[in-house]
Amino acid sequence: MTGTPDRTPDAVAPSESVFITLPLHPPAAGARAGRGGAGGAGNGARGAAPFRRRHRVALIVTAVVVTVLAGGAGAFVYEWNHTRPHELSSATAYQRFRSGATGRVMDPGQLRPHEGVYAYRGAAAEHVSFPPKSQVEGPTIPGTVTYRPDGCWILRLDYSDSHWQSSTYCPRNGDLVEVERAGWYRWNFVAFVIADTATYTCDQQEVAIPAVLHIGTQYSFSCKGTNNPISTGVVTMVGTNEYVGPQTLKIAGTEVVTLHFHEVAHFSGGQTGYNIADTWFSTVDGLPVRGTWKTTVTSPTALGSSTLTGMGNFTLSSLVPRS
Repeated sequence: MTGTPDRTPDAVAPSESVFITLPLHPPAAGARAGRGGAGGAGNGARGAAPFRRRHRVALIVTAVVVTVLAGGAGAFVYEWNHTRPHELSSATAYQRFRSGATGRVMDPGQLRPHEGVYAYRGAAAEHVSFPPKSQVEGPTIPGTVTYRPDGCWILRLDYSDSHWQSSTYCPRNGDLVEVERAGWYRWNFVAFVIADTATYTCDQQEVAIPAVLHIGTQYSFSCKGTNNPISTGVVTMVGTNEYVGPQTLKIAGTEVVTLHFHEVAHFSGGQTGYNIADTWFSTVDGLPVRGTWKTTVTSPTALGSSTLTGMGNFTLSSLVPRS
């Protein structure tokens, strides 16, 4: 398987100008100095008072501007540190599933799980190097299985409202093969938001579950990917998927026999990096029951490269989907 805000009290933005108007009152009656020597002393006093007043005004304006700028910077830093993804509820995933229902009737089988929204538990954490920002996700992870007209099925895992991953599987000649995969991230940088979807189609399809199992056997795959709306150019993903062996896991109090596979993939072209994943598939219907992944991907930007690092895990917590 292939990375919101809390609000603070209103403050003046750093770009706003601050104007302070102080009322100037005429001198009180009898305040004028007389002529002659006394008059000279009075003129000096009148000259010093406006200077002191202007000095006080300048200090007040400077203090207010500094306070506003500091408050705006503090608010920005607070928003930067506290904007975060939120869990996508199972109810929201189910509503999306029902709105996309086509009425197709297709029987589940050994390599095709029931359609619907499955409950998973897990976590994910990602970091981008530029602009530097981190986010964490989980523990609720809805997993939605939908059928395609060609007999294939898609598993989409929503790690949060800002990140999902999907894989498209097809039962073919006794094998379960992965023909496509995709991932979507949304990053909130306060001043702007970046969202991007990566989609890969595999010419040399990845064997997720072979018809004949031999521990240690590796299956090669090769896929081409693109990003939208961010244009990185074509990305090539090549790798291997190795059968590690069977393993029994307890899911919702029930023992489930699974097949453990270890995948290593490398990216080149428009993006560079790698992805390492372990997946445990159910022997009953091919549904991924557990998974872990770790990825590092470097992408070009207008101001240099930016590297995404991330890791995550998921475990099925209910064997029956909501459909």
